[in-house]
Amino acid sequence: MASRHHGRQIFCRAVTFLLEKLRTQHILQAQSPVAAAGHATQQHPRAYASIHTLNSPCPSGPPAFSFDIDGVLVRGKVVLPEALEAMQKLTTSDGRWRYPVVFMTNGGGVCEERKAQELSTRLGVRVTPEQVILSHTPMRDLVAELAQRPVLVSGRGDVLNVARSYGLQRVLHTRQLGRAMPAATPFSTYPTDSEEVPAATRTVAGPAVELPDPAGAGAGAGGGEGRSAVDRASGSIPLSGFGSERLCPVRDLGLATEAHPIDTVLVMTDPDDWYRDAQLICDVLTGAGVPTRSAAGAAAVGAPHVKLVFSNPDLLWANEFPKNRFGQGAFAHMVLSLFGRLTGGCRPSHVTFYGKPNPQPYRLAERLLLTQAWQLGLPLPEVPPGVLPFSGIYAVGDNPAADVRGANQAGNPWVSVLVRTGVFQGPGTNCDVDTARVAVDDVAAAVDAALHHTRSMHWHSMR
Repeated sequence: MASRHHGRQIFCRAVTFLLEKLRTQHILQAQSPVAAAGHATQQHPRAYASIHTLNSPCPSGPPAFSFDIDGVLVRGKVVLPEALEAMQKLTTSDGRWRYPVVFMTNGGGVCEERKAQELSTRLGVRVTPEQVILSHTPMRDLVAELAQRPVLVSGRGDVLNVARSYGLQRVLHTRQLGRAMPAATPFSTYPTDSEEVPAATRTVAGPAVELPDPAGAGAGAGGGEGRSAVDRASGSIPLSGFGSERLCPVRDLGLATEAHPIDTVLVMTDPDDWYRDAQLICDVLTGAGVPTRSAAGAAAVGAPHVKLVFSNPDLLWANEFPKNRFGQGAFAHMVLSLFGRLTGGCRPSHVTFYGKPNPQPYRLAERLLLTQAWQLGLPLPEVPPGVLPFSGIYAVGDNPAADVRGANQAGNPWVSVLVRTGVFQGPGTNCDVDTARVAVDDVAAAVDAALHHTRSMHWHSMR
């Protein structure tokens, strides 16, 4: 009996040694110059490099995934074939998710329901609104404070109705503000209800932003069903709760006046008219909520400062164009620089950035992923308070300054995974400034790497 037990121990040690040797060879081959150059081999069509040892506080837990969208799953209007392959790896034959998944993007401009529908159609999987985190989704937490206060929103897409669907009740768009006083933005145009919507307005070019269809489908709880494209583009949007669909929020309701000064400016997506929005936002900031008021006049009455919130700090993003494009971070730099020039080098008193790499979307993602794990019936190990029961949350992104930095700062069990199909194109296999823990060619390779590390950690936890 003792001999049999001793033989079993020798066999287990031999298997352990063999598996460790194979794993080491695999990682070394992934880090070889051939793999680093991104060249496929017959043995490893998608080689990946493990940059740091992936120590998990909960190695026996299931994996979870967070996917950026632009530059990872799509480029502009083109769905990357590797994205479809990745989704197949994460779903069963009947379309159920194997693991918790969220789609976390610094884009926006539509409600979460509409984005979930779009992703479902394009990726061929069922995506629910609870799996979608847009750049402005964490702004829901501001509603308790801002629900009844005058709020100015900026951005392309249907951001006005998105803000209303979140619960903001006294909200107006920069387009409405500019249209109420056209002399404030003499180089911008504001079509009337009877004018045709310009083609530039109908076609929205930018990260994860699209206008609702003419029937208003998916516009969200904030209204919009049945509105024409002209209404959406011109700013003649129904003001729920005020009884008339043609009331001007400035001239008729007095928003952005001394009676009802703007409390907060929310830049929810990249604006469609940077000149108009930069001008009006600076007017509102220097006038303490009233664009027609001077800074001296605001100071004389002791008016409180306006809060300024940007939904993301992305300087660059990737679409079909071969070079990266300026994002909302570039617009923010412009606004803050202009404000500084106007005020002798000052910075607005209250400036907040949401979106990756800031912590708000990561904390929200953790709550959503944990809820999904329960709903999927996954066996979750018991963990101490404050520890998530995942072996890893693999954050797949293309932008080192946003996706990688954010996941690295989020801490365990987040694992940053960098792909080369978007903003990051080298040089090298990884970013020298914001270094990902795993660097791969594309999102399918990212899923392969994550599942490989999950199996490895689970095996080690059972030894």
